[in-house]
Amino acid sequence: LNCSAMEGKLDMNKAITLNGAGFVSAGGSLSFRRSVSTRSVRTRSVVKMSSGGKPYDLLVYGATGATGKKTAQYLLKNAPPELKWGIAGRSLEKLEQVREELKGSVEGGETLDIGIVVGSGETSDEVAKAARVVATTAGPYGEFGEPLVKACVENQADYLDLTGEPNFMQRMIETYGKQAEENNVTILHGCGFDSIPSDLGTLFLVEEAKKEFQCGLSAVTTVVEEARGGLGSGTIASIVRAGGDPDSLDPYGLQKDYPDPEKVTESFPDLFGVQHVPEIDMYGIPFFLSAVNCRVVRRSASIFASERPTQSIKTNGSDAYCSSRFLYKEFLGLKSKTSAYVGSAIVGGLFVGIGLALKSSTLRDMLYNGIINNGWKPKEKM
Repeated sequence: LNCSAMEGKLDMNKAITLNGAGFVSAGGSLSFRRSVSTRSVRTRSVVKMSSGGKPYDLLVYGATGATGKKTAQYLLKNAPPELKWGIAGRSLEKLEQVREELKGSVEGGETLDIGIVVGSGETSDEVAKAARVVATTAGPYGEFGEPLVKACVENQADYLDLTGEPNFMQRMIETYGKQAEENNVTILHGCGFDSIPSDLGTLFLVEEAKKEFQCGLSAVTTVVEEARGGLGSGTIASIVRAGGDPDSLDPYGLQKDYPDPEKVTESFPDLFGVQHVPEIDMYGIPFFLSAVNCRVVRRSASIFASERPTQSIKTNGSDAYCSSRFLYKEFLGLKSKTSAYVGSAIVGGLFVGIGLALKSSTLRDMLYNGIINNGWKPKEKM
């Protein structure tokens, strides 16, 4: 059974698990036609809140950046009145400027109480002590993320981020996973386009297959028909940094804490080639986020298939993805075979060229410092 052959709409009003790192409640719907295509995915509050009488339910860390500011704007317009939230970062002056912009963006905003918490950047304890949940948009996470993860684990604050850096995810799992479990803290990575549609889309298909056909899935293919968006400085800097890490292309990089992950999941070349998807008569070419998404889904499959007694993962009745090795593939879909081969050659050439260029540590450092210092921002509207 392949997800691309299914049509319909799946109800997301249930508790689900993301990346095996924690639990979140999802509201809304995952709509798809001929392939998983997230038209609207809307999240509510995190299922569990840390106790301790903290002044804020939620803090947006990195609110002075483009993504953090848009997150705060969304909360301003959509957060329930009872949710006590605020913005956080390292510069009081910049945070105050963002607060005034937020207040000026809505009618009657001058009376709004939007709190500010300033973190030192070295320990981030001030932020974690002030909130039950910290959502950080401050990347690249491999460079700046660990102090906040550490602070949240030690101060019992749940942590959410937008990272698309598998090596960072694995390092945090290995370093803080056990302590987070002991402190009843959720560390939840990849809460953006990478990798919610891929991970949740696969999970819902697994659950629907078990419900409708009483079987698991041996393979899922996601075909992205349309995607819009921009790359900010943090995203580009993350790509540059990954170019110098030999482990960044390890297909099982997020399963290092599971014995023999290749016996549970099957790797597929993430970046190259053209694949015909007969169920929808489309041709798949490399999708640049598949390098992240495939690893995240493979980790989820390993968690579901694991029989280790230390893993108390809520599976909503789906105790395994399949009875044999699970294969996940992800492509950008094109209808023309010719266009697919041309597109694959272009994308593959770009990957190879960028990869070779980033092997030079001098060039990597120049690009990284230039991107971070200049603060490349995505377009406000796409």
